[in-house]
Amino acid sequence: MIGMAVVGAALGAVLFSLILQIVPPKPSALVELGQFYAHYRAPGPAVAPSATAADAQGRVGAWAGAELAKRGIRYTSLRHDLALTGQSFETLMGRKVVASVAGFLIGLVALATLRYLAGVGLPTGAPLAVAVIAAAGLFVAPDLDVRKEAIRRRAEFTEQLSIFLDLVSLKMAGHAAAAAALPEAAQRGGGWPMMLIRDTLFRARLCGQNEWDALGQLGERIAVPDLRELGALIKLVADDGAQVRATLSARAASMRRARLAEEEGNAQERNQSMRLAHMLIAVGFMVFVGYPAFVNINF
Repeated sequence: MIGMAVVGAALGAVLFSLILQIVPPKPSALVELGQFYAHYRAPGPAVAPSATAADAQGRVGAWAGAELAKRGIRYTSLRHDLALTGQSFETLMGRKVVASVAGFLIGLVALATLRYLAGVGLPTGAPLAVAVIAAAGLFVAPDLDVRKEAIRRRAEFTEQLSIFLDLVSLKMAGHAAAAAALPEAAQRGGGWPMMLIRDTLFRARLCGQNEWDALGQLGERIAVPDLRELGALIKLVADDGAQVRATLSARAASMRRARLAEEEGNAQERNQSMRLAHMLIAVGFMVFVGYPAFVNINF
């Protein structure tokens, strides 16, 4: 009995730490902005381990990422999602490895305990099979949380980007040059997308880089096609302020239409879900009402 209690307490502690690994606490917007640039490195070999990963989890993640990259698994889209959410690839890989190993041990120990201590009849090899499935599931679980958060943040960034482009167009309509209109428009708003754009423009000015090139690189880094393509479009009409304003206004309008179509599609999906729920409730009510009469029928 004491052995079962000790095993249960150990499994509970491991499960609690595992939940913290899979779903870490959410930092503030300013902290995420700092992490965004802290984890960004200049273009180079995407497979090199991070020299700043000082903790054991970061070193394990760097080793795992390098080993997977040698086999052609580079996690390109996941790196873009991590850049948008302000997380380190090495840290996430470390969480994935720790969660996978913990899941394997938990599944193996739990089923082995049921089989050998509790006397529950299980097929041969069942503990090992369940442990492997748990390890595989927990290795993928952190990715799902990151991708879900990245989708939400990418949609929020795209929405704020359309507002930013409209503001730039209005500033330029007031006879402001693009170099002055960009930082002035970025000052309007305190959300994290505007903060990120404002910080990108500030860094570009300090480095002597073209602002549109810096915004295009930002769009490439966080996988926002509208921002990535905007720099190339502006280069085509950079000598004509009127065409720049028209390009910005047209791009902002197309982004709003795309966002509206996406919201309408989501509303339709929720509407279908509600209809299905209503049908299930109606069927359940009919079964509830008709069951007494059905069981009393004499066949």
